Amino acid sequence: MFSFVVSPKNIIDFFSSQNLDAIGKVNDEDISYKEFATRVENFKAQNRNASAYGAMTVENMVWDQMVREKIYETKLAQAGVVIGEGEIWQAIIASNEVVNSPQFKDKDGKFNEDLLKAYIAGLESDTTEQGKQYLQGWLAYEKSVKQSLLTQAYNSLVNVGVGVTEAEAINDYVINNTSVSADYVYLPFSSIPNTDVKVSKDDVAEYINEHSNLYETEATRNLKLVKFSFTASQEDEDDIKHGLESLIADKEEYSKISKSTELVKGFKNTEDAKLFVEESSSDLPLVDRFQFEDELPTVAKEDIKKASVGDVVGPYKFSSYYKISKLLDVQQIPDSVQASHILINFIGSQGAQPTVTRTLADAEKLADSLLTVVKKSSKKFGTIAENYSSDPGSAAKQGSLGWFGYRAMVPEFRDYCFENKKGSVGIVKTAYGLHIIKIEDQKNFSKAYKLATIARQIQASEKTENKVFEQAEIFANELRNGGDFEAIAKEKGYAVSPVNGLKALDVYVGSVGENRRIVKWAFDEETELNATNRFDLDEKGYAVVMLTNKQEKGLMSATSAFSQVEPILIKQKKAELLEEKMTAGSLEGIAKANNIKVESFSNVTLGAPTIPGVGIEPGVVSAAAVSKQGVLVNNIVGDKGVFAIVNKAVTVPEADATKVNVKTVNNMVKSTVSSQLYNGLKDESSIEDYRAARY
Repeated sequence: MFSFVVSPKNIIDFFSSQNLDAIGKVNDEDISYKEFATRVENFKAQNRNASAYGAMTVENMVWDQMVREKIYETKLAQAGVVIGEGEIWQAIIASNEVVNSPQFKDKDGKFNEDLLKAYIAGLESDTTEQGKQYLQGWLAYEKSVKQSLLTQAYNSLVNVGVGVTEAEAINDYVINNTSVSADYVYLPFSSIPNTDVKVSKDDVAEYINEHSNLYETEATRNLKLVKFSFTASQEDEDDIKHGLESLIADKEEYSKISKSTELVKGFKNTEDAKLFVEESSSDLPLVDRFQFEDELPTVAKEDIKKASVGDVVGPYKFSSYYKISKLLDVQQIPDSVQASHILINFIGSQGAQPTVTRTLADAEKLADSLLTVVKKSSKKFGTIAENYSSDPGSAAKQGSLGWFGYRAMVPEFRDYCFENKKGSVGIVKTAYGLHIIKIEDQKNFSKAYKLATIARQIQASEKTENKVFEQAEIFANELRNGGDFEAIAKEKGYAVSPVNGLKALDVYVGSVGENRRIVKWAFDEETELNATNRFDLDEKGYAVVMLTNKQEKGLMSATSAFSQVEPILIKQKKAELLEEKMTAGSLEGIAKANNIKVESFSNVTLGAPTIPGVGIEPGVVSAAAVSKQGVLVNNIVGDKGVFAIVNKAVTVPEADATKVNVKTVNNMVKSTVSSQLYNGLKDESSIEDYRAARY
């Protein structure tokens, strides 16, 4: 079914619909909560794996898309450009997804626009849940087409005014290929320990006020927390092992029915190990297949290899489980098989086309008759596969599936191919239908083991969980009574984890992982600075959290910006100290005063300003290039330290047009602009996000 495919007349109405109940604004235009929530739900309905995404992932994807749409719509409206209903429709009927869809092709295999219109009309009149889902998928597809057209239109407008002239390209070539040779000395910042340079909050405040455009921020919160995890104690682990051990041997149990004791077979002597695993409520599903040696659990591998069929190995600890394993079978099996098949599907089989009317009984009759034919004459297998198989991929190759590994196929198909001999032909039923299988070849035989394993996850008992709760609650109570977070945690041996820069829509909270409850608490207006709270961690334990800093939207506070600005100010203060050591009038004098050597570099270009032994220093190389030859220039603050230089030579290449490909330069410029354009438009837009109040 063409499942992502509203009619052209609905496009404009759909896109322009709004709700006064806004969840945000872009350039003073509301983003409707109703539309936002609808698009989130539609995305989840259209994407089977959406449930595997982290919390807020889908919401963020939809938000970003809606913000992008609003920005481009605003810019194009300002430029007098409108993406019309007709343009969207033309883009749709020119897209590969639509043109190549079999359901929109006529009997000659050509795309038929009327078939698409009929399909859309059918979606609009279909009141079934599946029909509604397909309609929403088509709506989403149309939105993506419009967004693509918006982006293309604006990028085209911008690219018209972007480019370089031949003279500009030549000038750029000359600058980048100008090379410099110079003598120099330098005092590295690393020569002064960070502890010798003090940076105060006042220093940071002064710096961010002078560079306010760099330190605008959205609202953030800082926390510190102690995590109390439900971790199994040694007593818990011992109880788990003893529980598994009790399953191995036979035992007598009192029967209410016979009113006497009866012998109940244990795991070792049971005649149905698979049923025993199921009734024992194993924490891991049964692996009902052979396992090669390299797949066996490392800690039990040697014991399993030494065991006889029927023996039970364990309990043994593997990963986060204790296990006991019964050896059911040992065989020499291939690691690869070459096989062919003829698939006969029927109503209800997976992948069957809607046109299939064959019942299971009909399929069985057909499969039996075809099997009889191929058993009499194996040479006919390929022809029969071409004419009867429901698998078009292998049918085109006379049924051949080529070589495949042990775990490549569904269990029933796998077991037949790997547990029967080369040349065997038989019928196997899977979810896809009935398969007539012919084993063409097998290779790389080795010993494989079939196990039945009962697993118990290693987890804290109720007794241990109660103890963890008590520890968390005692700690939280001490804080409520005015105790010092760090001091109490240190006294009790608890690890304190800082969480800095938490944003209102963040999902992950440091070592705690996903926890929107903590984020919402931290941003609640009633949560005061230094407030504490205990949070449940969804059956994983508890976290005791303190709010240590509030940064509201706007200019960062000195506290919030300290970790970012401190390295900058340390570098500045070190530069001032190092400049005081460069007062001599020559390189030799500076070198002697600081017990260092005069160094040199040769033919370093402005386009690749790397000084050997030092690193990338564009400012230093540029200063050398523009200084007078033979004249000392000192106190040049670079990336790695403070430099003094004497220019020895500057080589400027000839302004040769043959060395420059203007078209290539233009393409690079346009590509750079296109890749950075949206972020630039977003930065200059006014965006208000109210989602934190709802999610």
